[in-house]
Amino acid sequence: MNAPQINPALMQMEDIVLPQPISQLPIAPGYWLVAIIIIAAGVITFIKLRKRAKYHAPRKAALAQLQQLDINDSQYPSQINSLLKRTALSYLPRQDFAQLDGDQWFKWLELRLPQAEQGQIGLLLAKRYQACGLNAAEKQQLFKLAKSWLTKKARFAPLNAIKSIANSANTQANSPQEASCSQ
Repeated sequence: MNAPQINPALMQMEDIVLPQPISQLPIAPGYWLVAIIIIAAGVITFIKLRKRAKYHAPRKAALAQLQQLDINDSQYPSQINSLLKRTALSYLPRQDFAQLDGDQWFKWLELRLPQAEQGQIGLLLAKRYQACGLNAAEKQQLFKLAKSWLTKKARFAPLNAIKSIANSANTQANSPQEASCSQ
């Protein structure tokens, strides 16, 4: 048998030369700008979420403590009052907050409650030192009000908000008297 004849034209062919692979770097400046914006947005979002979590941590801890309080304890209203004060102290300056007591304290507490629930927490907390104290239904209502106060995520009202409420209440209280005197 004869060996197959090799075509002389095929002998002159060379291997295919592939072009250099296209580099991914350096990328266009627009992509760098988009990458920087995405990274900055991610960092800013992370920082804000961390600040928010840190800001709400005392409130969440107070909610956990509220759940652990014994509603049948005779000191239950006092325990809730001290829990709310400790929570408020973690958000407001101590020197400004120390002046709040009695009606001013109750008015400040009501600033965080929904409109339908305002005016109740002060009455219930005022009964904590009375001889009869709170009955089971009032304790349950106090628990719901405290829980509502602690679950609200809005920032705490500044202490001067009470003064503006007191001034508006005084103005409203004085205006009818002045009107009746002028007649």
